[in-house]
Amino acid sequence: MWGYRLEAPRRVERVDLPEDVHLDDGEVRLRLRVAGICGSDMPRFTGRVGQHLPYFDHGSAPVHEVVGTVVETRSPLYATGDRVVGTLGPSAGLAEYVVVHESRIAAVPPDLDDLEAIVVQPLSTVLRAVTRQLSDVSGRSVAVLGAGPCGLAFCHVLRTHGAERIVAVDPVERSETATAFGADELVATTAAAWQAGLTPSSRPDLVVEAVGHQQATIADALRAVADRGFVFGFGAPDDADYAIPYLEIYLRDLTLASGRTIDDWPELLAAGARYLEAHRSDFASYVSHVVAPEDAQRAYDLYAVPQPGRLKVVIATQA
Repeated sequence: MWGYRLEAPRRVERVDLPEDVHLDDGEVRLRLRVAGICGSDMPRFTGRVGQHLPYFDHGSAPVHEVVGTVVETRSPLYATGDRVVGTLGPSAGLAEYVVVHESRIAAVPPDLDDLEAIVVQPLSTVLRAVTRQLSDVSGRSVAVLGAGPCGLAFCHVLRTHGAERIVAVDPVERSETATAFGADELVATTAAAWQAGLTPSSRPDLVVEAVGHQQATIADALRAVADRGFVFGFGAPDDADYAIPYLEIYLRDLTLASGRTIDDWPELLAAGARYLEAHRSDFASYVSHVVAPEDAQRAYDLYAVPQPGRLKVVIATQA
């Protein structure tokens, strides 16, 4: 079977992988239908990440968002031929066949096609953050740092959950896209420049950092939020330790929280699928580029450079 290895920073190469696979109890083997590239895959691809992130400890081309067909199963929950969506474990990567535990997948609703279904995994993580970690957002002013795929999903979910005003901040000009996903406006500048221009009355109650991979945007979020405000760090870190403006937190009674989805995947994925079904037309433009497996290098190169018109990049076996 085919697979991809990360041969060097920013270079993936196609390889032949063994066909024989051992399944433990609860595991299923999937034939890949679609793989979605995520911002959290980029540090490994670009060579920026160290060994402190355990989910980047293998040589495969990094990918974890998948839609696949069950071809072999040792799970009582899934049968051969079932179509599922989920997130791969740390030993997996981009390949024709992948193994995943039942605790990390959910069935794809029959009315969602593969390109719609791949949206379920990232959407479910955003939905979890808003409903479980941000408490009641109704009537609150919110800023979302980063208008990439996850930032746009945050804008949409925050809007449907009652946020009063949503400002997206991103140096890439995506104003039309951001407003289509629920933002009131996009400020096309850096987080640092945006927060430097705020007045006490214009500070948002809540700031979601959906950028990751750098320390500066967390500090910018803390400086931007209103007194007694809440900052949620969603973007994946590239560094084990962060320097934060603690005096800012202390003097203005701020709250900083973060959270990576590590459990409850079947429930969360099912909730994400239901949300997508209810708002499927709004997410019609979420996948911007569909690439065939033999052109995987182009898919990673596309995602590595933020640019107007580039949202979710997926690798689809039927592309």
